[in-house]
Amino acid sequence: MEQDDKQIENKESAPKPVGGQVVEPDTQLSVMRQALKKNRNRQIQFMLNSCVNCGLCAESCHYYCADGNSEVIPANKIKKLSRVLQKYFHPVKSRLPGFQEIGQPDEQMISELYRAAYENCTMCGKCALTCPMGINTGEILYLARAMLCSIGRLPSGLVHPVETAFEVGNYLGLSTEDFVENIEWFAEEMGDEMEDENFSISVDKQNAEILYIPHPLEARDLPFLMMNAIKILHCAGENYTLSSYDFDTVNYAYYQGSKENMMQISQRVLDAREKLQAKNIALAPCGHGYRVLRWEVEKYQGKPFTFPPVLSIVELIDRYNRQGRIKLEKDKFDGPITYHDPCNIARRGGVLQAPRNVINALTSNFVEMQPHGPRNYCCGGGGGLASTGDFGQLRIKAGQKKADQIRQTGAKIVATNCFNCMTQIRDLSKAYDLGIEVKSIVELTAESLIL
Repeated sequence: MEQDDKQIENKESAPKPVGGQVVEPDTQLSVMRQALKKNRNRQIQFMLNSCVNCGLCAESCHYYCADGNSEVIPANKIKKLSRVLQKYFHPVKSRLPGFQEIGQPDEQMISELYRAAYENCTMCGKCALTCPMGINTGEILYLARAMLCSIGRLPSGLVHPVETAFEVGNYLGLSTEDFVENIEWFAEEMGDEMEDENFSISVDKQNAEILYIPHPLEARDLPFLMMNAIKILHCAGENYTLSSYDFDTVNYAYYQGSKENMMQISQRVLDAREKLQAKNIALAPCGHGYRVLRWEVEKYQGKPFTFPPVLSIVELIDRYNRQGRIKLEKDKFDGPITYHDPCNIARRGGVLQAPRNVINALTSNFVEMQPHGPRNYCCGGGGGLASTGDFGQLRIKAGQKKADQIRQTGAKIVATNCFNCMTQIRDLSKAYDLGIEVKSIVELTAESLIL
């Protein structure tokens, strides 16, 4: 009852998300101008003015590779925003008398910008690696997302999860009481499985080395995945804890384009660590969740954390294996096994070698996709597309290049380290008849542990 009272109190005092509210047409221009002022910087301005129209970015974009539509070439998507900025927000013209006579942005222009920013770009960043000028279309179109978010033009799948995270503390709306009860049940099941009557799962333990932040779907719908992570932590002898205050790696506010909302949601994780005085934070497999807490928060607040860098759980697994803290049975799974590099963990997050070290410890039949690592193609499920049902067919079409990559490996198992990527690749397997299993590295590791 005490917990219920706390939740009611938290809900009443919870801050409201910034943006996302539909703005009347006659005020759109001024609202978008404020969002532009907050989010445009010299780097973005430089990239906007640096395109030489060489077209090298085309083949790096999974959208263009899927159907050859010139509209989705990264350089052409940038032009959608450039036209809006030139017409309505020019730094000189906007100060001239009579500028306001241009009127408000028309619906067609807003709709085209929406399609370019939310539908036709996952902000994967691959185009930046092929552009001779270093232009990152995702970073530029993030500015477009910020402007659109300010006037309430958002995909449905990026609205409710953020509102729920503000109201309840996690995007699924899972109560603290239900989370704790589920963890107690997990502990009973795991104790029976390992024949350990004294087995328990640490919750709200002070001064732990690792605060493990799970994905809420693990705690609510996919308990075996969370049990796998806890099993690894337990077998490694890790001094870990979970938090009953925050148990959500997900941060869909980042995909909205709202840095304010992103920071509010991220702050819960940081507050949880502070409350428990944990030495470090490790995250369940979530691409954008990792990127936000590992890189974006520090960049936005302009100062580093006072604790070591945030870890993806795959980095922990690699550490445990190298230190001999866990023992793995090799070749338990029939190969070949390939690995999909999640854009936000690999290309945008820098975690490249750790997953390969783990997979090579698990199998003698590891085959790489071509290309792989930082140049790997996006699966098509990022950027918030996997959270919006209306985008289902769009992301399947955009994922054709990834399906081709997988088929060429001849793999039986595709391992990855991101929930959205796993969901997307399973859908691609059905749509393109790939006949593969999709597993997280956590799952493969837990099932290969020698106890």
